[in-house]
Amino acid sequence: MDKKQRIILTMLELVVDQGVHATPMSQVAREANVAVGTIYHYFKNKNEIIEEIYSMICRDFGVVLIANMPDEDFKKQYEAIWLNMFYYFTENPLAFEFMEHVAVPPIITPEIRLKNVQHFVNIRDFMLSGILQKKLKHVPLRLIVQMAFGTVISAARLKFKKELPMSDIQVREALKMSWDCIKI
Repeated sequence: MDKKQRIILTMLELVVDQGVHATPMSQVAREANVAVGTIYHYFKNKNEIIEEIYSMICRDFGVVLIANMPDEDFKKQYEAIWLNMFYYFTENPLAFEFMEHVAVPPIITPEIRLKNVQHFVNIRDFMLSGILQKKLKHVPLRLIVQMAFGTVISAARLKFKKELPMSDIQVREALKMSWDCIKI
């Protein structure tokens, strides 16, 4: 792993554990085993590192969501996306925690969010096609996306907080409830 990657990973771990404001650059440098000046060689400031982490997760996420997409019907494709999202979060707890607690305004600005929308164009188009094909309710896109994928986040939270084990049966139940919420 190169120095830039160590800085990013160390920042991710520390920010999830301590929060953005409680993570000084000196600690990042010490734990990444680099000089403070090395951090500033790659990044202007702490916010730029946070934005890089956010963009990195968005890029990964955009690819993972449409992985192994079946050629079958719309519902099967939706299920694949939902499950991809759930398992991405549960297998990447640092990414989940970062997005839960750090990837919110004012830390991640609307401009940075907008810059990363490109990673989710496939999902947007998929959901729009579902509305146009009359597979999904005809409501504002933002609402249907939130209702569809907010359930994934809730299910992951239940697992991480150990409120439910989120067994395969429970995951399937959550997926079914999500589908029932948005389908026509």
